[in-house]
Amino acid sequence: MTGILASFSAIIAGLGTTLLLAVGGFVLGAVIALPLAWARVSSFPALRFLAGGYIEIVRGIPPIVWLFVLYFGLTQFNLQLTSLGAAVLGLGVISSGYIAEIYRAGLSSVPGGQREAAQALSLPLTSSFVHVTAPQALVAVIPLAVAYFIGLLKDSAVASVIGAQDITAMALALSKRSLDGLTVFAIAGAVYLIISFPVAMFGRWLGQKAASRWAVRV
Repeated sequence: MTGILASFSAIIAGLGTTLLLAVGGFVLGAVIALPLAWARVSSFPALRFLAGGYIEIVRGIPPIVWLFVLYFGLTQFNLQLTSLGAAVLGLGVISSGYIAEIYRAGLSSVPGGQREAAQALSLPLTSSFVHVTAPQALVAVIPLAVAYFIGLLKDSAVASVIGAQDITAMALALSKRSLDGLTVFAIAGAVYLIISFPVAMFGRWLGQKAASRWAVRV
């Protein structure tokens, strides 16, 4: 029992880095995804094509390749990112492609009649988006975004390959010392589960609040 507690304490030391990777990558991706989603639903074919191409490229390349390119490849241009910086940037780039599609799905879920009604009332485009489109889109976006964040929380483990000291890196180092990889990684898996569960519960609560608040507008 003492050994398990000691292993848990050693692994939990990487929790802060794991959360930073997931939150940083998600926030960066969410910001980049805004213009991408706008381009995806644009009436201009060229913008839709460019945004769609970017999204397919980002999602088609394995995360580990992105991290290697940013951490090792940029040194060819005399640019050296820290392992944490490269990981956050890489996860942000990857996230942008997925979150852009989440935004697009949310926008597509809003009935066209809602926007037409706003136009009939002569609402400015900005007001129409803020008060009509965005609230209803959020009802669809929130559960999808939360589910993606939980996946990103686990996928951030890939950052350990470039030296980020996250939960997985701590578990790997500990397993090499203790030679009991099964127990160590079982504990690491439990830690990921423990931090994912409250995020899922919060996402469910937030989604229900959003749905109840804007149900009359749907």
